[in-house]
Amino acid sequence: MAAGYFMANGFGWQKDTAKPQLVAKEKTALPVGLSDLKGDRRAPKFTERAFKATYYPIEGPFTSNLKHSNSFAQVSISIATYYDDRVLENIREHETAIRSAVLMTLAEQETEMLSTQAGKHQLQGVLTSTINKVLEEKTGFGGVNNVYFTSFVVQ
Repeated sequence: MAAGYFMANGFGWQKDTAKPQLVAKEKTALPVGLSDLKGDRRAPKFTERAFKATYYPIEGPFTSNLKHSNSFAQVSISIATYYDDRVLENIREHETAIRSAVLMTLAEQETEMLSTQAGKHQLQGVLTSTINKVLEEKTGFGGVNNVYFTSFVVQ
């Protein structure tokens, strides 16, 4: 039984270096693993403040017509991750696929929704999921924790 524990990385002697790792703000042992940022934030020792956020601004704005309207939206975004540089490398490598997915998602939005703060927050979540889906399909790992708007125009 103990051998199984060691083989399953029970004591952390072998790191899974194939996947990006969380980056701590301080050089101390972190009380959480990769799974803690994948949805279960109820872990008692989890706190986003323990991790270093890295931001990656996507070059150029995204412009798309909006669903059922003559209006269009133009947004610029920056992507945030708490993981190491491998996530940023994956974003750079697959930026064309990410741009396409973001534009497709933007085209499905309605003008009324984007005119409210709640709608914009909802779009942030949708874009985060969209980008993670692209990265998971292309690399096997998402790693994007949030999308921030650096400009936002609906006309």
